[in-house]
Amino acid sequence: MTAAQNHRARRTAEPADMSGRGAVAEPVHASSVQRFRIGAQDPTPFEDSATFWRTMAQLATILMAAIMFGALLYIARPLLMPLICALIVALTIGPLTGYAVRRGLPAFVPAGIIVVIIATVLYLTIMLLSDPVSDLIARSGEIGATIREKFRFMDRPLNALKELQSAISGPSTLSVDVSKPTDLIGSVLGTVTPAMLQFVLFFATLFFFVLGRNAMRQYIVNIFDTRDGRLRALKIFNDTERSLNAYLLTVTSINAGVGVVAALVTWLLGFPAPLLWGALAFALNYIPYVGPGIMHATLFLIGLLTFDTLLPALIAPALFMTFTFIEGHFLVPTIIGRQFLMHPLGVFLSLAFWAWLWGPIGAFLATPILIMAVVAADHLYPRNKGTLPE
Repeated sequence: MTAAQNHRARRTAEPADMSGRGAVAEPVHASSVQRFRIGAQDPTPFEDSATFWRTMAQLATILMAAIMFGALLYIARPLLMPLICALIVALTIGPLTGYAVRRGLPAFVPAGIIVVIIATVLYLTIMLLSDPVSDLIARSGEIGATIREKFRFMDRPLNALKELQSAISGPSTLSVDVSKPTDLIGSVLGTVTPAMLQFVLFFATLFFFVLGRNAMRQYIVNIFDTRDGRLRALKIFNDTERSLNAYLLTVTSINAGVGVVAALVTWLLGFPAPLLWGALAFALNYIPYVGPGIMHATLFLIGLLTFDTLLPALIAPALFMTFTFIEGHFLVPTIIGRQFLMHPLGVFLSLAFWAWLWGPIGAFLATPILIMAVVAADHLYPRNKGTLPE
């Protein structure tokens, strides 16, 4: 039987409806199935598979080098963190020191002034905040008990969550040996000594970076043999200094205003140690997205400790959240310029990576490192200003 005869046989076998027309046997048409098909549409095979695998081999080599470089950054973080901090500060104040040297001052004069100013600011900050911090540490037991009392309504869901975790993963096998006394002096020395060494390394590196700024510029430029390569290296160096100077000095001024507002709000609401919360707001505002969120939560907890009810505790976070929203969405873009602002996803990924790698210091360094990388990438691979169709 031919295909046409089979088709006619199927048509005659279909039941007829009341109007004499044949009923539809399949409720879903072939066009609908084709429209919702999952998978590649009209795939095209490789013209040269050897080129594809050669590219994959190059990508694998780059990936292995990136993993090894990340391991180096993690292992050498006690050495690299103060060096990178000093480099960023030196590049930020580079235009100012260059201006002073061009006016006839010896290079060691601006280098010494910068080191003295930063050391004095750190010393005064520690002296001003030592008393409120010590008071909070002394009252930590009382503060913890108050917070537990305020959040007692969370005991039942937290206990249910613990029971569910125990049922899934089994009981915890962790044990604490309390028979050995804690070596308090050894733990303190083990924490303070590396920190002091890193401070000394930071200030010494900063001094020599500022002192040898011109020599470093000349060395970097002379690495390249061609005129175009030297010109590109000089542009990268100058634009990096200019970008860091414009961004960090402007953001520092804005963050100082944020700190003043936080201290003023907490003082008017009767919070303890308003200078501490102003300094914390100033420091945390350097960390995009995460820093203001930490400050909002901190003000909420301090409000719970200060007031008896929930509503007054929300006043300080609400006021600070309003101010940081205006600052982040209107003030900073207006002063710095919207064309200088980087993509939010890039800023967030840089923050996540460096915070994971180097902790809180990495979170502070994430945006300056990203600025340096963006400036270098723009000179090496200029971005196309065209837009893709939707």
